Amino acid sequence: MTDPTAPDNSTPDTPDSPAAPTDSPAVAAEPAPASASAPAKRSRTRRFLVAGAAVLAAAVLAGGGIAIGAAIADEDDDDDRQTSMTTDAPNEDDEDAAADLGDAGTSSADELMEIIDAAAAEAEGEPVAIDAERDGAWDVQFRTEAGEETEVRVAADGTATVISTEAADADDAAPTGSLDADTVEALVSAALAEVDGRVIDLEIDDDTTSPYSVTVVAQDGRAVDIALDAEMIVVTTDRD
Repeated sequence: MTDPTAPDNSTPDTPDSPAAPTDSPAVAAEPAPASASAPAKRSRTRRFLVAGAAVLAAAVLAGGGIAIGAAIADEDDDDDRQTSMTTDAPNEDDEDAAADLGDAGTSSADELMEIIDAAAAEAEGEPVAIDAERDGAWDVQFRTEAGEETEVRVAADGTATVISTEAADADDAAPTGSLDADTVEALVSAALAEVDGRVIDLEIDDDTTSPYSVTVVAQDGRAVDIALDAEMIVVTTDRD
């Protein structure tokens, strides 16, 4: 039995020591490890910037290319217009064509009739056209009542040769006139009274207003087309 007066030598129970706080300032929290995705984000951002710059540069270059292309196209158009204006300069082609004939042509109706008569020996029909060639030869065209056409070349030495014959078709008609002596004389006189030069072409066609035409190389080298009516009166004069 325990003596209540005896001193109690037992060590009093001590309360448990409190746990050290986890967020004590004495212990610094270690920094959280950097996220593994951060560098990837920066890399993607950089790639986006580089790609954007490349697209912008391409757009600038493309715009420059379009502008340069447009400028070249405009320059080509200007060159084309200039070339067209040069090509379409009046009289140059016609003067060259007349110059190609050299001294061909004649102012003599008698000479023309000699050529027509030489050609007539090789063809049938009526002479309806005669035109000069550069080498001094003449081509004479004949047409029959049925509409058949024959072309005869008379060389400078008077030799006549048939160079083509075309059979008549439904659209062909009989000649409306003939380059006989009287007609040739009247046409040459009327044409040379209008323009001084050399006759290089006489023709009869189906035009009722101006059935005759004469081409004369004028003194200045230009070819002049003269249309005449049935009375051998000049209707129009066209200087090429």
